[in-house]
Amino acid sequence: MEITYGYRSYRADRESSLTIGNFDGFHLGHQRILDTLVNASRASGTRSVLLSFQPHPLQLLAPEDAPRAITPPEEKVRLLGASRLEVLAILDFDRALSRMSGEEFVRKIVVGVFRARLVFVGSDFSFGHRRTGNVSLLQDLGRELDFQVRICPQVVVRGSRVSSTRIRELIRAGRISSANRLLGRFFSLKGKVVPGRGLGRESLFPTLNLRPGDELIPRPGVYVTQATFGRQNYPSVTNLGWRPTVSGKNLTVETHLIDTSLEKPPGDLGLAFLHRLRDEERFESLQQLRAQIARDCQRGRRFFRLFRRLGRPTAPAS
Repeated sequence: MEITYGYRSYRADRESSLTIGNFDGFHLGHQRILDTLVNASRASGTRSVLLSFQPHPLQLLAPEDAPRAITPPEEKVRLLGASRLEVLAILDFDRALSRMSGEEFVRKIVVGVFRARLVFVGSDFSFGHRRTGNVSLLQDLGRELDFQVRICPQVVVRGSRVSSTRIRELIRAGRISSANRLLGRFFSLKGKVVPGRGLGRESLFPTLNLRPGDELIPRPGVYVTQATFGRQNYPSVTNLGWRPTVSGKNLTVETHLIDTSLEKPPGDLGLAFLHRLRDEERFESLQQLRAQIARDCQRGRRFFRLFRRLGRPTAPAS
């Protein structure tokens, strides 16, 4: 996959099949659009192109309303690269671009630079300054500028419309299994392993402490997770929260590897969130907390045994 930053230096060697969007999370709806786009581009002899934006437009227009990313930028690029997409164009969403009308964006960039022949969008697609662009405008411009607009139907899973907004709601609510169904993979975090207070190794269970980035964080609680480092996957249980039993003051992500001991911690850790076990609780003693963690680990073991029995492979943490 070719990655180009901005549009001024891009030189189109042929016409394109193109879609537009942030594609945060690269969920089942995004996957459907790109699969349709790539197949159409191959059939028509055009280049498959995604026009995306960095940063998210709301970070410039309404920072207080800007959503946290479901998927970090580098992980989104990796997922897009596996989709057979030919060109990812990351446009710098600055003041100039934010003031561009929908019609100007199509004339100057979509057609003028990327030579769009086919444009794939959802039925509720809008774009441009003050959302002056929509499907109707695209269709009108398509007739004038000689490109076709193809409307991709909304993907629905178990009665839920697949969207980045809905997935964020589910993750924040701790409904991780439902979020995973809409994503089409496991929601995950990735970051550096940082030293803890040593309390787990001394009095409870040894943990790997992850320093999360600025991406979306699930609701505090205890989760069955899959830890990934050194190209290996490890069944694990993760407590994400404030550690009320030991008067914790900072949000922590602490992962215990089930039936695995390490001589030294890894530098980086990926965590795929598979299933929510319970809310975070405050216990009267460390002994009670230790007993509960042991029960959590036992439930985690049963979860992984069931997955293997059903033939559902766990995926590497993204």
